[in-house]
Amino acid sequence: MVEVHKVTGSPFDGNVYLVMDEIPVVIDTGMVPEPTVRNIKKYIDPQDIELIILTHSHHDHSGGLPMIKEISGAKVLIHEEEAGFLGDDLATVAYLFGQPAPEIKADGTLSEGDVVDLGEWKLEVMHTPGHSPGGICLYEPEAKVLFSGDTVFPQGNIGRTDLFAGCNADLIESIERLTGLDVRVLYPGHMEVTDRDVNSQIKASLRFARSVL
Repeated sequence: MVEVHKVTGSPFDGNVYLVMDEIPVVIDTGMVPEPTVRNIKKYIDPQDIELIILTHSHHDHSGGLPMIKEISGAKVLIHEEEAGFLGDDLATVAYLFGQPAPEIKADGTLSEGDVVDLGEWKLEVMHTPGHSPGGICLYEPEAKVLFSGDTVFPQGNIGRTDLFAGCNADLIESIERLTGLDVRVLYPGHMEVTDRDVNSQIKASLRFARSVL
């Protein structure tokens, strides 16, 4: 049985998830890695982690990558349109956090329609630009689980579009795609995990996006 643990170490970080399947994976890394690594150790030896998937390159989701990658030796994957942003203070918005973007590179890239096979779970890659050009969501159709990055959040909230290369129209279109999914559990890039009528929450995000963007 697959286990998912929110292992975020800092309240300023984007959410970090440890997915424990046949291939253990970390989704996003936050930017304060030390407490995140301590939380990971509650469930697994970090050296057993095989993959790190970034939903996008923003610093609060990727700044902790160098330490977590060094400790785990895991392969790093990110969308092909986002890979070139890593290490760039402007594109990763590291400057907003008063930190330089670490010099990091992905080991491979993802694109729309790719499937990351973890064993029991098969994570389908959905390219969902708007918050960032190469933002992705990861959907597991059997478990009806969605890792939404910063595209949608619980309670009808949405990712901002006023950062580097954000796009209102793209975000609305991306959320429209998500309303076509059947989602039982939402693992967002910020806020809390929710399993309360998630499909309705995503539709509320779409209504909100259309009203303000």
